[in-house]
Amino acid sequence: MAAGAAITAAAILGGGPAGLACALLLARRRLSSVVLDARPLTQAQRQQRLLALSRGSWQLLALLPRPPCAPIRDVFVSSQGEFGTTHISATDFDGAELGATVFYGDLVAALQQAADREPLIEVRRPVRVLEVQPTPDHVRVICDDGTVLHTPVAIDAEGTAPAPEVDARDVALVGEVEVTGPAAAAAYERFTREGPLALLPTPSGLPPRLALIWCMPAPAAARRLSLPARALQDELQQALGSRIGRVRAVDPLRTVALPQRLRDQVIAHRWVAIGNAAQTLHPVAGQGFNLALRDAAVLADAMAQHNDISQALAQYAARRRADRRTIATVTRWLPPLFSSRFVPLAIARSAALTALHLAAPLRRQFGELLMFGIRN
Repeated sequence: MAAGAAITAAAILGGGPAGLACALLLARRRLSSVVLDARPLTQAQRQQRLLALSRGSWQLLALLPRPPCAPIRDVFVSSQGEFGTTHISATDFDGAELGATVFYGDLVAALQQAADREPLIEVRRPVRVLEVQPTPDHVRVICDDGTVLHTPVAIDAEGTAPAPEVDARDVALVGEVEVTGPAAAAAYERFTREGPLALLPTPSGLPPRLALIWCMPAPAAARRLSLPARALQDELQQALGSRIGRVRAVDPLRTVALPQRLRDQVIAHRWVAIGNAAQTLHPVAGQGFNLALRDAAVLADAMAQHNDISQALAQYAARRRADRRTIATVTRWLPPLFSSRFVPLAIARSAALTALHLAAPLRRQFGELLMFGIRN
């Protein structure tokens, strides 16, 4: 492809939610794409991992029929054993939902159905990408089925960013729990001395069934998984405290690793990274997939505005820098900040939670950061 030629197609590596959403956002701007994924669609749809999408993310997916989801109208933030709480409510934003949760598999199914109806999108499954070879005027994408694609740009929307990893010795215990007493359509972020603990509404049931994401050092997780059910329930209750509700049952939990990586350079010639390929975040505040959608939206805008791929990718990298780094920094430092037992720091964080709760403008600014990121 000669310099300055129009961008006619993109190869998107990864047919998960980020890759499919990117293809749909490109199609809205009349740009075509080929999505490549190594998994059969049925395998992707079986994933029951819960994603929390902010209001900003649902707005980006506005033309997509909503899959089964659970609305979030309230977010309660507290710290174990300390005064000070913050309540971010839909009433702070003219009654609009703060976001909603959806299962990974349900979101993939909805995105795939929308892609199937879009003539500018071709999805190939299962196809594994073996190699991406850059050339001066295009990219060669070599697949395990013998096909070779020639495309002006390769968009990496899978895997984890291979940048230096933050020391991530913590893991998360995830599953569902029954808690009596929590408000409907509410999410809870509870900071403990071991790490953050989140309770989220699920699309599969009404309260008292909630999704649990409980972060802690790996040895603590191994010990808790070996506990009898009643003992595990008691430890979870102790971490939650009495204000949120009463733990009645804990489903079998599984362990999830928590790598944290941030790629400094998200572009290389005609290759660009979005989502987990660009940054892999701690799950605190549920920002990972929301950041991925903003990556995809800005990339689609840049490619629609510039015929020259180098200019488009440079604009994408520049426009995403502040949002990526800000959210990565917030999610990186919130857990250690709230796990510290240093008394002056404990007083400061309790005062900060109280200030957020009492000062509506500050609370709205914080809520807008979580819902929309750094806008530019």
